[in-house]
Amino acid sequence: MRKLLVLGSDYGTVQVVKEAKQLGLYTIVADLMNNSPTKALADEAWLISTTEIDELAERCRREGVTAVMFGASDFNISNARLLCKRLNLPIYCDNDQTWALVRDKRTFKNVCREVGANVAQDYYLDDRLAEEDLALVQYPVVCKPSDKSGNRGMSYCDNKEALCAGYRNAREISDQPIIIERRLRGPEYNIHYVLADGEARLLYLNATHHQPGQPENLYSFKCTTSSYLKQYIEEMNEAAKRVIRKMGCKEGIVWFDCIRDTDGKFYFLEMGYRFGGVMTYAPYEKVHGFNTVRWMLECALGVKHTKEDLPEELNRALTGCAASYHLFSVEAGKIDRIEGMDALQQMPNVYIDMPKREGDSLRLLTNSGLLGIYGENADELCETVARINEILRIYNESGDNMFIYFNDFETIRKEYYKGLKEFGC
Repeated sequence: MRKLLVLGSDYGTVQVVKEAKQLGLYTIVADLMNNSPTKALADEAWLISTTEIDELAERCRREGVTAVMFGASDFNISNARLLCKRLNLPIYCDNDQTWALVRDKRTFKNVCREVGANVAQDYYLDDRLAEEDLALVQYPVVCKPSDKSGNRGMSYCDNKEALCAGYRNAREISDQPIIIERRLRGPEYNIHYVLADGEARLLYLNATHHQPGQPENLYSFKCTTSSYLKQYIEEMNEAAKRVIRKMGCKEGIVWFDCIRDTDGKFYFLEMGYRFGGVMTYAPYEKVHGFNTVRWMLECALGVKHTKEDLPEELNRALTGCAASYHLFSVEAGKIDRIEGMDALQQMPNVYIDMPKREGDSLRLLTNSGLLGIYGENADELCETVARINEILRIYNESGDNMFIYFNDFETIRKEYYKGLKEFGC
């Protein structure tokens, strides 16, 4: 029997285990969580840290593990790379140089410039924070570590004092170069590609949305969109593929984050060579028919995909909608109880990925879980989200709801129909 080890109970690991079972794999999950939704779903659970490569390797040999996977986690995919090298198992991102390049935002921006992909203007500072360097900065800017993701260590700076504070904040969590760049203003998008034998195909464009009144970079809702997709294809698609080739990415999946600035142009922010935290892969299969999680599992099993296996490149409007609803905490505290999960499980167009459970603690503005959602159109999508808002409650010990509801349905519908119109639909 083929055995799959999944490192961690991160976002996406529930989807990985479900898909692995469809392929007939025996599934094992390893991390230091005594229980998690992923472990509850798997055939077996190991209470071993994903950093304990020696222990994991010995156990894998003893138990006959034949493949290793992970979720949307830079940390655990890095551990998976080490473990696969130790066990001589396949992993799509086995090239050390490529893996180092895609994780470094400074290198990424340099490559973008080399191949003609738009990125924001940079300013250079070092730990001296020299006055002559600070005098060259034109505000507002963004300050962030070059090696972190998920907005960790990032600050928006409107003046010299804020920039110096933001730089020191970034330095506290990273010893790598700190990026200072012109702050772009406009809607943010995630763009997803699938790769085989060095060729990349565009899968979909995701729009990100925050609940009005909440921080702009707190993206509660992300959904496929055709709005500005035609412009992206015409202006940035080929440049993105040049970046992918220059970085040396040949298999698996790649995503980019970008902003459409007030000047009307797209600018790349960063890229990832792994599952993205947006995790719209399960509902996206309903839209386009492509199973991204299975593709990645096949990579882990040693399947050598060819260009003929790639899906058709996206060059049309998407009428169906795939989305992920991220349940950010409105306040810090412990989860006392969750209501509505049974009802959610009965909704055929909702996919539940909730690593946090009753008794777990949440920090302010952190994600307690996400819900993947499919709709035949924007109206069905919004109706589903409205239903979720009616039935789902995450209470703290004081009986207060803990997560931020998203209900900006007017924007979702407006964007959806705008995208159809751009393609003449």
